[in-house]
Amino acid sequence: MQNERSELDQRVQNAVFGLPLLRPDEQHRCLGTFGERIELRISFAEALRYDCTKTLQTVFNVNTDYQLLLNGQLDMDIMGQYIRLANHYDVLFAIKNSQYYHTDPDSAAVILCADHALNRDEVDIVARYPQLK
Repeated sequence: MQNERSELDQRVQNAVFGLPLLRPDEQHRCLGTFGERIELRISFAEALRYDCTKTLQTVFNVNTDYQLLLNGQLDMDIMGQYIRLANHYDVLFAIKNSQYYHTDPDSAAVILCADHALNRDEVDIVARYPQLK
């Protein structure tokens, strides 16, 4: 009887507050995904300063099994470039809007991720592709 009661309480809590997140701080920094799933990350400062679409094209030419996550606070002109690129290569994309996603210069604006762990040592696009500078 006590077990049924605690299960009911848990269901009510989930219905009211939503399912609890696994590593919520990491998911808030990574636009809802986990750090080990990230192939490339573009910060707001990098998205405003560099045109990273050509670099993403080279990645998409090799593998299109990724998903592109876009911070909803990114400038619409810049976001449009990434959306057109994702559509051209038939890459899934999602525009992520949440009060928890930051818009600081170092915060994630665009993330290219997989549905499984990749465990990349370097995910920052400028560090991995220094020719962008």
